[in-house]
Amino acid sequence: MAKFYITTPIYYVNDKPHIGHAYTTLAADVLARWHRMKGEKIFFLTGTDEHGEKIAQAAGEKGLKPRQLCDQNAAKYEEVWDTLKISYNKFIRTTDPIHEKIVIKVLTHLFNKKLIYKGIYQGLYCIGCERYYTGKELVDGNCPIHQKKAITLSEKCYFFKLSEFQQRLINLIRDNKWVIEPKERRNEVLGFLRTEKLEDLAISREKVEWGVRIPWDNSQTIYVWIDALLNYLSGIGWKGQAGNQPKDWPPEIQLIGKDILRFHAIIWPAILLSLDLPLPKRLYAHGFFTVNGKKMGKSLGNVFDPEELAATFGTDALRWLVLSIFPFGQDGDISQSKFYDKYNTDLSNGLGNLHRRVLTLALKNKKKFSPFKKVNIEFQKKTELVWQKYEIALDQLKFETALSAINDLAGFCDKYIDQQEPWQLFKKDIVEYQKILYNLLEGLRHLAWLIQPFMPEKSDQIFASLGLLGQEKKNSLVKGRKWGKVEFKKIVPSDALFPRL
Repeated sequence: MAKFYITTPIYYVNDKPHIGHAYTTLAADVLARWHRMKGEKIFFLTGTDEHGEKIAQAAGEKGLKPRQLCDQNAAKYEEVWDTLKISYNKFIRTTDPIHEKIVIKVLTHLFNKKLIYKGIYQGLYCIGCERYYTGKELVDGNCPIHQKKAITLSEKCYFFKLSEFQQRLINLIRDNKWVIEPKERRNEVLGFLRTEKLEDLAISREKVEWGVRIPWDNSQTIYVWIDALLNYLSGIGWKGQAGNQPKDWPPEIQLIGKDILRFHAIIWPAILLSLDLPLPKRLYAHGFFTVNGKKMGKSLGNVFDPEELAATFGTDALRWLVLSIFPFGQDGDISQSKFYDKYNTDLSNGLGNLHRRVLTLALKNKKKFSPFKKVNIEFQKKTELVWQKYEIALDQLKFETALSAINDLAGFCDKYIDQQEPWQLFKKDIVEYQKILYNLLEGLRHLAWLIQPFMPEKSDQIFASLGLLGQEKKNSLVKGRKWGKVEFKKIVPSDALFPRL
């Protein structure tokens, strides 16, 4: 059985998640469900990043201790992921004692390897990002993400010899041994490494109390990003021994937002190379949701609450909408009105309407219902082509293309009904009526399989209405994809899949 390890970034726990956080996690969940559907063993990791100055400040403003704030907000993330039906295998917190022990082991190893040294750092720092910026990276002196002035910091700290990895990283990316996707993000990282001298990285703070202490110097805490990156190893039970590869390592794919690309494309592989561990097989950095052209974020006051959206559209519909609104990997502008329009077009008028039409035909006369298994070859070929397009799209993380293929099959079924006019045949030629009905029911069954990674509850609802829920849940995808092998013995009335909004 093939193994497939998927990670999302662990989210900074200073507030509850917004739809931008959910975007990465939903994409990872669809991938996890798709590979489980194919019979593969999946490990899907997500969680929360809980150390650093920003957490300590936020807790102080609320009269809480940092740990109390982390406990509250980590619970909010778990609640939202439950609402969105995220099927992760492990939810890790960087305040977990096991994780903190791994961080200490890694630091000790790097220090003993003489990759860490003490110095003084003076530079521009954004508290919101908890990262240092060069003057070139700022926009009129402002952080490009939070649009606030970067402050000048000068303090004693420890440095990681990141500069030693510059040429090695260039070679790995150039030779496609460190795979960064999409192509624009690969070119961005490679261009940066070729044109900018990689400087050693300040990895500790002397004035930040809330963090993992440097094991040989308790006056310093580890830079939050080094701490956070190591969750990908601690989360799968790595024991912290350099060169000792964990059972499920490396990940098949790591999904991130492009705002944290350099941490994951440069710092992270340098740490892994220092530990003599293989790099993840793919790093995929998706684009941003924007609202009126601006990146979504709490500091800008333009966030969308996923729980409120789920209450409006339903969880499964929201999962569809978020991943179909624009191509994964690119930026895209969103609004509630766009979600409404797409809900009514794709789901209420599309798949939902088809489901209603086919069930109405099947329930028209229960006494005469016994559809003949007469396979329509054109229908069968169309469905096979849709499956091929769908599978390629998911392997390439083109979620919107996979969803477009589903819409295409639903549209084909609708057109088939309009062309065949089965309601006319019901009294004239019941045998022909039942042949047409069989293919429509079979098309609906395939649609239930196709939507399963995206809309698991609606998939079950379709199977249940076809009287096949228990049977199809036991089937493998190989068996489920076969056309014309199923008997429809008991069609069951069903609520509307997607009531019109």
